[in-house]
Amino acid sequence: MTMRTVTLIAILLGIVPATAQEAPTVWRDPDGGCLYFKLGDTLSLRYQRDGLPDCPDVRRETGSSSMTSPDPETTVTRDDVREVTRAIEGLNRRMDDVKREFERRGRY
Repeated sequence: MTMRTVTLIAILLGIVPATAQEAPTVWRDPDGGCLYFKLGDTLSLRYQRDGLPDCPDVRRETGSSSMTSPDPETTVTRDDVREVTRAIEGLNRRMDDVKREFERRGRY
């Protein structure tokens, strides 16, 4: 084989994993209304073009001129969304660790 053929085969083999990935789906949290991308078992918070989380309460909070809310107990803030996102990502990492441990022990 020529070097050109080997290079072409290597490029094609490098592209195959990228084409085999599944497309993410969108999932809406029924309680908060936030949108998440779901890829396999992983959830990632979806953000708007302006960088804010794609949640109805966050849009309402930033859309008003005053940052005070009539009911602060039920308003979702950016910090709340960040905390939930970090918690979900931490749980996903822990679940991956547990899965790897079970695979290592041959029980999965």
